[in-house]
Amino acid sequence: MPVVAKPADIRRAKTRRWSISWTGLGAIVALWSAMQGAAVADQDAWPAPLVAAFASAVESDSDGRENWRFMAEADTIDGPLFLRFNGGQLDVRNGWSLETPSADELTSAQRSSYTEIVSPDEEEDDPGGLFLASDAVELIGGEIRLLSQTEAELTYTFSPYLGTDEMDAAIAHHLIGEVTVWRDGSGPARIRLHAPERFRPHPIVRIDVFDLVMEFQHIEGLTAPVMRRLSSRVEGSAAFQDISEVTEMAFTEIEYLGAMDREPIVD
Repeated sequence: MPVVAKPADIRRAKTRRWSISWTGLGAIVALWSAMQGAAVADQDAWPAPLVAAFASAVESDSDGRENWRFMAEADTIDGPLFLRFNGGQLDVRNGWSLETPSADELTSAQRSSYTEIVSPDEEEDDPGGLFLASDAVELIGGEIRLLSQTEAELTYTFSPYLGTDEMDAAIAHHLIGEVTVWRDGSGPARIRLHAPERFRPHPIVRIDVFDLVMEFQHIEGLTAPVMRRLSSRVEGSAAFQDISEVTEMAFTEIEYLGAMDREPIVD
């Protein structure tokens, strides 16, 4: 079931082993905007199943977090946290409440993760929301190639497009994008960005592991797919400091509280 989380901000000057904060898919895209791939793919040349999968994506700034209720499970180094989010109660701990373990039972690592979730960085642009955002389309650059297929799914590879910075283009050059869509046109099943091997985009930056996976689900009655799981892993070093960031979040008991007359974004 779906989502709303982003890997914590990975600043090259510091390391946080387990940290997670709230946001929608648009903010996930913004998080990785320090990278540029090839030019944005020409959607006119996309395979029909890929076009159909993203036809119902919505503008990220039109999908507020106040529109959602759900349960979230966040894995930490000391075990999972189970939390509830209620967009109608944003004035109370930003809408979050801890279900289990109890606050008294939290370890130091779990307490740190919980704080990250309920109190995201003030500078974050946080439109929130669970719907597949139109921003996701901008991820898919370069030539689209069919990688594999089953009776239910089609998986394509692409060159991720994530920004225009020269330094970050060196990073994205080493990433591979994969998007899996349902044959029935109900939307994407997952989007993955990963580096197949260790690389150095800069003399003082080494990336040992880069893997970001977003999984989606179609929920009956909603106009766009929602994300049900987010996982990310980034390891390496920068400016002589280690980077070790792992995020695992899954979402269940999703309830949409907004208006149901939302118009999908279709070019």
